[in-house]
Amino acid sequence: MTIDILGLGIATVDDLLFVPFFPAPDTKMQILRSERHGGGLTATALVAAARLGAHCAYAGVLGDDPISDWIAADLQAEGVDTAYLPRRAEAQPVHAVIVVDTQAQTRTILYEMNGKTGADDTLPEAAVIQAARVLFLDDFGLEGNRRAAAIARAAGVPVVADFEFTDAPDLLALVNHLIVSAAYAQRMTGQSDPAAAVRALWAEGRSAVVVTAGVEGCWYSEGGVVGHQPAFRVQTVDTTGCGDVFHGAYAWALARGLPLAERVRYASGAAALKATRAGGRAGIPTLPQLEAFLRS
Repeated sequence: MTIDILGLGIATVDDLLFVPFFPAPDTKMQILRSERHGGGLTATALVAAARLGAHCAYAGVLGDDPISDWIAADLQAEGVDTAYLPRRAEAQPVHAVIVVDTQAQTRTILYEMNGKTGADDTLPEAAVIQAARVLFLDDFGLEGNRRAAAIARAAGVPVVADFEFTDAPDLLALVNHLIVSAAYAQRMTGQSDPAAAVRALWAEGRSAVVVTAGVEGCWYSEGGVVGHQPAFRVQTVDTTGCGDVFHGAYAWALARGLPLAERVRYASGAAALKATRAGGRAGIPTLPQLEAFLRS
């Protein structure tokens, strides 16, 4: 079966502990409830694309620990193929414990990041990358990202990236679908105007540049005229994961061969629907849900 989207970036686990208020030192408190959620830029993007009907595969490195096992099982339950993911003894996914103060509506995040995570340096095999319709990367696993992106570009496979802090020029040059936040774009270009940032991020070899700006919508270009997609108005509950969902829906639309304006429209709609539910993934729509929303 053809892989529509092959993702090599980060997958995480968030354990949420809901408490009446943030505890003082040297005290005890009963937890009101607890929840476990999967997260991570690439993992959430793949879940979004899978719910829209894409055949997605996750090939970021995982460890031999129970958290890695949970991530693999969670992705499989979402329909994401894990047949190509490598396991390394030295790998350890990011694991966060988040204390949620239900009275003050605040959260305190405590996380472990002690092992290799993201793209593996040598896997998956080149043939797997070359067979994908889209390669998806994020900030994690720099050497593996370079290797995979070079293989993909040589084979004519488009590379979509969700970068929050990566600034390596050689890797950026290999990304031909660059989708970044306005904050990242300003940091990289010095341009506070998203349209100007789109133009500044354009480079030879790019196929598309998109700069997202939350409720202001997003700006995009294929190298010529800069277009604007307004944000869809919804009752926002939680924006966690909206950027990841935008990226995943864009990659899905790219794999389907849709034009840039339609890719951005579908991605914007998917991100808006996600914002209507709490948590990073609960609001991710299916294709019928997304198409009904876009028609409304």
